[in-house]
Amino acid sequence: MVKNSFLDLLLESCRHRNHPKYISNEDIREFFREHEKDIGYGDFIAIRKYFQEEVMVKRRVFVEIEKRFKSDPVVRVSPLDGRDVPVRRYPPRFKECVELLKLKRYSRKTIKIYSSALLAANEWLLEVRNRDIEGASQRDLQDFFLYLTEGRGLSLSSMRIHRFSLSFYYRHVLNRRVDLAFVEGLRESKHLPVVLSRKEIGSLLGAIDNLKHRTMVALIYSSGLRLSELLGLRVRDVSLDELTIHVKEGKGRKDRVTIFSEKIREDVARFMRGKDPGEHLFQSTARGGGALSGRSVQKVLERALKRAGIAKKASPHDLRHSFATHLLEDGISIRHIQLLLGHRSIATTSIYTKVSSPRLKGIRSPL
Repeated sequence: MVKNSFLDLLLESCRHRNHPKYISNEDIREFFREHEKDIGYGDFIAIRKYFQEEVMVKRRVFVEIEKRFKSDPVVRVSPLDGRDVPVRRYPPRFKECVELLKLKRYSRKTIKIYSSALLAANEWLLEVRNRDIEGASQRDLQDFFLYLTEGRGLSLSSMRIHRFSLSFYYRHVLNRRVDLAFVEGLRESKHLPVVLSRKEIGSLLGAIDNLKHRTMVALIYSSGLRLSELLGLRVRDVSLDELTIHVKEGKGRKDRVTIFSEKIREDVARFMRGKDPGEHLFQSTARGGGALSGRSVQKVLERALKRAGIAKKASPHDLRHSFATHLLEDGISIRHIQLLLGHRSIATTSIYTKVSSPRLKGIRSPL
């Protein structure tokens, strides 16, 4: 459970509601008015997270409250320790950097990730070294990456994102080279992907009553789609006759064709009917027919795992891992699986040889 003293105070003051899901917009609004001199943005984030992720209810008042915080000079949570800190200025040529990323046709998601990494570096330098990213020395940058690995324990992939973001800013925006070679050669933890068994996949799908939700989860598993690819899927991308999906501009802006199961053909067809070819296959009722949010799909999966009694902590991407692993167990070649997944290197696909069932390889325990 989210821990926060103001959250505890809110729950205590609304005990008469019998359950947190009955706490109204007006209750929350009045609470923030009463404590406006003391409550901070970090407290707001904790309270909103509790209602969204644990109580699983939406409250419109949170949009209103966040707007109020954003009009205040002290609104942002520090990336260092979660404190409310004064708003800092962006890197001097931040806008130019974002525009250049767009010009080079990086995806919206990638631009967001690289921008966040750049802002985090600039923020650390301002708070710890009292200088922005343009005035950073080689030693400053080394200490920043040391903070990322020791202070925050970031994964190697996250470190690479920060490295690319800084390299791009210095090289393409400032026209200045910096040596970030010290980030290379870091030893990566060898974590195996989470894979659900075929029985667990069956239990998972059986635990989802909502047809749209069940079809989305089944489609991710039966086609090996990434979550972003599912969200961007349009009616024209699906061939019911051939049981194929044309994934357009997937990761790395690459197109590919993958498969899906005949078992869900009719369910998929139901969500195609009455829609124009360019419309999203799965639409959000909350967004007036636009694309779904990734978080909504994640919550569907989290609830289904809980209902099915599956202890594994699986994400939508783990359904993709399960798809690849089960194909490998069925005797499909690594090369074909690589093409279906859209991996650039077959070495990436080879990880599934480590998680496929030993029993299907004829391996038995000697006991």
